[in-house]
Amino acid sequence: GHRILQTIKSPYPAHNVWRRNEAVASDTIYSEVAAIGTNGQKIAQIFVGRTSLVIDIFGMSSEKQFVNTLEDVIRSRGAMDKLITDSAAVEISKRIGEILRALCIDDWQSEPHYQHQNFAEHRWKFYKRNIQWFMNFRDVPGYAWLLCAEWIADVMNMTAEKSLDWRPPLQVLTGQTIDISVMLCFLFWDVVYVTRHKDKSYQAQIGSEKSSEIRGRFVGFSKHVGHALTFKILTDDTRKIIHRS
Repeated sequence: GHRILQTIKSPYPAHNVWRRNEAVASDTIYSEVAAIGTNGQKIAQIFVGRTSLVIDIFGMSSEKQFVNTLEDVIRSRGAMDKLITDSAAVEISKRIGEILRALCIDDWQSEPHYQHQNFAEHRWKFYKRNIQWFMNFRDVPGYAWLLCAEWIADVMNMTAEKSLDWRPPLQVLTGQTIDISVMLCFLFWDVVYVTRHKDKSYQAQIGSEKSSEIRGRFVGFSKHVGHALTFKILTDDTRKIIHRS
């Protein structure tokens, strides 16, 4: 018979990663106001599926964190066939090249000063218009721009697109019918009340100085906490984000 030798490292790391079978375009966006709950982040990186139109957005403290956002989008969506970016130094760095090489991902950059060649620029115009319209519609303060952008991306990913034969982007990417139940409960910046948990200053006794409920704002979906109907709440008193179902 054949002898199987022990291997310490994977001979082909690209085989250990889910493939999304499409090119993905990326672009960097900037804000004048630091996003709440992020320790002062004013930058975000967006990734747009060239075929599926799925949008992912990640906050950044500096442009150098592009490599971390690339790893995050690969971890959550799978490895793309090609990465489309501008010619920014951080997007064509040695570290980026190592990741793309290890996962067998092709790359392409637009010409300097020809940003319109990047597909992410085209999708960003539509995405940005939705964010601005909704923030104006609900009178959302500027510091919630990143939270609103994440929520808008989630809604767009679960909403049917005419250019996709009236299929949601996530369905095109995954091949699965999308459950939109989580999207029907609240609108971004809705006022909500959630149960206050016990702590040193609140013991859930009758006559407590603190209310048994916390008032806050719905600011998105909790993708990594709790069950499918768990939400992110920005509390009025502490200005921190908590997760409640």
